[in-house]
Amino acid sequence: MGVSATRGTLLAMRQQLKFIKKGKEILEMKRDRIAGELNQLLPEVRNRIVVEDELMEAYNSFVNALIKVGIEEFMNNSKVVNEFRVKLIRKLVMGVEEFDIEIESEPNVSAIPNPVVQDIAMKLYNAFLKMIKLAETENKIEALALDLMNTARKVNALDKIVIPMYEDLVRYIEDRLMEDMLEEFVRTKYIVTRKKGVKI
Repeated sequence: MGVSATRGTLLAMRQQLKFIKKGKEILEMKRDRIAGELNQLLPEVRNRIVVEDELMEAYNSFVNALIKVGIEEFMNNSKVVNEFRVKLIRKLVMGVEEFDIEIESEPNVSAIPNPVVQDIAMKLYNAFLKMIKLAETENKIEALALDLMNTARKVNALDKIVIPMYEDLVRYIEDRLMEDMLEEFVRTKYIVTRKKGVKI
């Protein structure tokens, strides 16, 4: 099988097999942990339709208010609102790359003097915040699902290919060593009996 059947090789193979099995256990724990996280996150994306409906409702309210109030009023009111800024924060969780969205600067919607425009701006802002949260969750789900698939593939490869191969190697070396010991025993027995003058 391409390996020398010695005690040293047997010890090395047993050690490697033990190490591989431990690695498989760790990967299985990681796989189960990722699957648990995915199960927790999935209900959050079921709200997508509700969030999209809320955003469309806010947009329709904006269009209706724009027709009534006029674009100039919206433009004038928008000048009092500060810039809305967000920042992506990259982090690694169990080797999985995730991004959190952090709001750096919130718009001061309450400073808008026109109550109609302020109400529309508040509706749009709240719907937008929910969309940001949803995008953050969907990104995490996608990253976790991809890593779960890769981890499951590694566990299966170790379980079905690598570990059985090492177990076969260990058995092969053990069998060869046992055969060598038996041959040595028979040879020694033959030599001893020959020295005593006993015919076999």
